[in-house]
Amino acid sequence: MKNGAIVLTLSLAACTQNLADYRPVVDPQRTNMTKFENDLVQCRSIAITAKANYDKQASKAAAVNVLAGVVVGAAVGSTVGANSGYQGEMTRFGATQGAAVGALSSNDYASVAKYGPSRIIDRCMANRGYAILNDVGLGTN
Repeated sequence: MKNGAIVLTLSLAACTQNLADYRPVVDPQRTNMTKFENDLVQCRSIAITAKANYDKQASKAAAVNVLAGVVVGAAVGSTVGANSGYQGEMTRFGATQGAAVGALSSNDYASVAKYGPSRIIDRCMANRGYAILNDVGLGTN
């Protein structure tokens, strides 16, 4: 059960951008770059905090999904194997399959974790008066 949540968390980490290197694209000819760099540090800090919260919520949601998968899978396996003489094996098989499906099921936090924090940086910078030229969340690393 715990392994499924770990795999999902590692998968999410592989999909996310490195926020410490993320930069919104702006026109340097129309931007005070010293002020931009200071604001970027502050906006990155906000996004890093949000990402930590997203990751925590994604882990909790993954654990719930895995647990639900185990329970449902075990119940189905037990029912299928009830009159076969293989109830124990079918229960374990169902629990294992349910855990796998639960670990792979998506949740809102998993989708937000991919580009959400970089979008926060872009929106934060835009709110501070910068004209962001890239699509929201798709700056440079």
